[in-house]
Amino acid sequence: MKILVVGAGLIGKERIAALKKISSNYSMGLDITVVDKSEKLLDEIREEFKLKVNSNFNDELVKNPDWIFICTPHSVAPDLIIEAFSYGKNILVEKPLGRNLEECNKILEAKPDDINLYVGYNYRFYLGINLLLNHVKNNFFGDLISINMILGHGNSPGMENSWKLNPSMCGGGCLIDPGVHLLDIALSISNSELKVKGGNFWKGFWKTGIEEEAHIILEDNNNVIFNIQTSLNRWRSNFTLEVNGTEGYGIVSGRGRSYGDQVYKTGKRWGWQSGNSQAESEIYHLENYTAEDSFYEEIVSLFSLTSKSISDSTIYNADHISGKKVMKLLKECRSELQLKEIV
Repeated sequence: MKILVVGAGLIGKERIAALKKISSNYSMGLDITVVDKSEKLLDEIREEFKLKVNSNFNDELVKNPDWIFICTPHSVAPDLIIEAFSYGKNILVEKPLGRNLEECNKILEAKPDDINLYVGYNYRFYLGINLLLNHVKNNFFGDLISINMILGHGNSPGMENSWKLNPSMCGGGCLIDPGVHLLDIALSISNSELKVKGGNFWKGFWKTGIEEEAHIILEDNNNVIFNIQTSLNRWRSNFTLEVNGTEGYGIVSGRGRSYGDQVYKTGKRWGWQSGNSQAESEIYHLENYTAEDSFYEEIVSLFSLTSKSISDSTIYNADHISGKKVMKLLKECRSELQLKEIV
């Protein structure tokens, strides 16, 4: 199978590492080529991964792959996606699908019917999140009451010079990155349309003009409340996903690395009646999970391989339809906060 990875930055390297692991674990012999305009990054790929590299996306040598993975800054991706439509049948682009709904629509208008286009929402494939989403699908918590999500980090000194904090290159602030992951999870949980009911934002530390912390309240047609917090100013990296229902609750905390190992636990309504405290009655479905395999599991699912970790999952890869739903919801969130479209 021929694989083309476009973009040799941080996420590109995550994808490459996952692809090489899959190639080894499934004896697939993947033929991987990496494209980037930066010779420095290509030298790093040669040294670290021993792969073929190319600085020209239009070179005939890189055309007609079985899969294309686009792992570039948000501002570059839309034109590359449209160009890639003539290269191959299967494309995965890192989230989001465009910097705004208008760019998303432009991409989808150009998409041929026979092209499979997916969006890299790898949070679906963190094991703890995956287990919780499956519990939701199976009504483990009864009727849902509320969903609380927090995703925040503090970046590092000098980050204001990165494309991720550049308004035009990223397309916004914390709502688009990393906030779209939470919007995708919210849409994965709800089986109806989500409406924005309120919110607020703060900015001022990074001084690049973007929203740096945003709080959003959503509601679905079943009156389930979604509380979403996303931030670029959480000096202690934090990820929490809490589902509360009429029969009990589930809590995922951590997502590996600086966020801490991932833990997933559930509790029943009035679990303390068993004779223990509420905390003692909780069941731990996942502990000490380093959460290093979300990209790997996402691609395993993409290639329709069987995963030992999530083989019974009812959670699927985000296709272009899911990608557009996130961008529509993002636009509505930005409108509620009176944030102007940057591009």
